[in-house]
Amino acid sequence: MNFMKRAFLGITRKKGKSLILLAVIFILGNLISGAIAIQQATGNVESTIKERLGTAATVDMDYKAWESMSEEEMETLEMEELGVDLIKQIGELPYVKYYDYSMTTWMGSESIEPYQEELEEDVMYGEEDNIPFSLKGINYAPVIDFEEGKGELTDGRVFTEEEIENGTSVAIISQKLAEQNNLEVGDTFTLLNAVYEYSEETGEETVLDSRDIVLEVIGLFDPQSGKEETESKEEDSDMFLMEDIDYQNTVYVPNAIISAEEQYYWEVYAEDDPEIAEMLEEETMEYYTPIFYLNNPEDIEPFEEEVTPLLPELYTVISASDQYDDISGPMESMSTLSKYVLLVAVIATVLITGLVVLLFLRDRKRELGIYLSLGEKRGKVVGQILIEVIVVAFVGITLSLFTGNLLAGQVSDTMMKADDTQEESFEGVIYYEGIETNLTAEDVMDSYEVSLNSSYVLGFYGIGLLTILISTIIPLIYIVRLNPKKILM
Repeated sequence: MNFMKRAFLGITRKKGKSLILLAVIFILGNLISGAIAIQQATGNVESTIKERLGTAATVDMDYKAWESMSEEEMETLEMEELGVDLIKQIGELPYVKYYDYSMTTWMGSESIEPYQEELEEDVMYGEEDNIPFSLKGINYAPVIDFEEGKGELTDGRVFTEEEIENGTSVAIISQKLAEQNNLEVGDTFTLLNAVYEYSEETGEETVLDSRDIVLEVIGLFDPQSGKEETESKEEDSDMFLMEDIDYQNTVYVPNAIISAEEQYYWEVYAEDDPEIAEMLEEETMEYYTPIFYLNNPEDIEPFEEEVTPLLPELYTVISASDQYDDISGPMESMSTLSKYVLLVAVIATVLITGLVVLLFLRDRKRELGIYLSLGEKRGKVVGQILIEVIVVAFVGITLSLFTGNLLAGQVSDTMMKADDTQEESFEGVIYYEGIETNLTAEDVMDSYEVSLNSSYVLGFYGIGLLTILISTIIPLIYIVRLNPKKILM
């Protein structure tokens, strides 16, 4: 009789033993299936959330390391500035899609009015601010904020390389700011760079000196980010509205313009302060904030590894994906737990299934001895046992594929609800231009979903069947060592 036919007959004739083996594999398969489902779901959450967080990164001081230093270490520390040459060197790395570095400052104006909008309780945001306009310096002529969708150019053009290099007095302003002041592309407007002195006695500020900055409007933009959030999160509408107002009053200019105005600012103070005057002779007051956009989220880790050795002491790489570590507590807990469950389940399956098969084979010792004494090759006897085990295992694994997936969903939901320490909002954890986000722990949990998909099914069948094959090694060794003469005597 063909050994394959004997294998199927062995399954059907010994229903009790086949059902016991099926039950063992089904129970252990549920553990493996559930662990794999949770592993895959948490992995998908991480990739999805990091995709939402984007690929932006910057370089700044590691303030946690600074706070942990002793007074003696701080006294001996010689801080280095993050120079333009180093920023450019980092920007040339293959992981970087494009980058920029900018200076920022705030200014007022006597010729134009800032854009304002009424908030709840009839409060006008920014109406008492004497420096309501935020000047953002640009070195990347196409403007990274437009490339990344924070704003959209609605009229005019972006900067040219010559304008950036020469510090030409040109600007890009928001559409609403232009409409409020009847400005169009090609018009000019004037900002006021006033240097204030604060009096501790009176608590008032007086103007030491001031000068006008005349800028030509070369483009108009409309903010794009935050619109959906404002509509979907009504309780945070005022917060998003204030952010929008700040952005509406942002003026994009070449970095050289801000650099010149900062230099003027400090020169005014230096007239009455010898220490500041001495400082200006030794260094220029240019402090740039870099922003790097990488090709994809997977580049963040190798980017950090390559950049960190280049940085001055106490500087570090900060990326938007860093926030995931702050709000991914439940995900990390489940991922770690599922790894241990998967490891224990695989080991238990190998040991328990191996012992069950071995015990069943010992009861069939005479049957196997007869096959061998009749001249059946050991390989075919081994094949018969393998088929019997694999067929039963395949049925058990298939059943546990679905029940394990349901079990994983129930367990993970319970774990996330129980972990109420992560329910608080982590909005604004990162305050760096270009990489701030309103992501919360709730958003992470909403992205978690246990589902059946091709990668999960293939992975489960691969691990399950491989585990069953490994578990039959001990019984196969037993068959190979059988001596038919001793069995039949």
